[in-house]
Amino acid sequence: MKYILFFLALCSTGFYACKPEMLIAPSEPRKDISGNWQIIKATRNGTDLTTRFDFSPFRIRFTDSTYTIDNPVPFIVSRNGKWAFDDPAYPFTLSFQAADSGAKTSPLLFPVTGGQRNLIITFSSGCSLNTYQYTLQKAN
Repeated sequence: MKYILFFLALCSTGFYACKPEMLIAPSEPRKDISGNWQIIKATRNGTDLTTRFDFSPFRIRFTDSTYTIDNPVPFIVSRNGKWAFDDPAYPFTLSFQAADSGAKTSPLLFPVTGGQRNLIITFSSGCSLNTYQYTLQKAN
């Protein structure tokens, strides 16, 4: 009889303890690229251009939906305009729309390297045989 009461108490405790939890699915935060960015590495067709050209004066400032270029270099666009991600939570492309031209898109990588968030964009400027890849990092 003790074993039956013990078994019933154990079962009722087990049933009481097993209730469904209210789980909230985690959400991915929006990617924030606002601020000033500088080129820290540049390649053309896989060849490093960083030491061959002075990219240090170049800055691109991203705000909520616009960008401003200071001290232009060969880039996907040459004038200020608007930018957009293909998906705010999981961006794979970055679209640039200069004020007087059509939209140009670039594949986008958004890695963290050495504790710093980087933007890696790839584009061809005019000649499809030349592919540039710029790694940008937030400027201090």
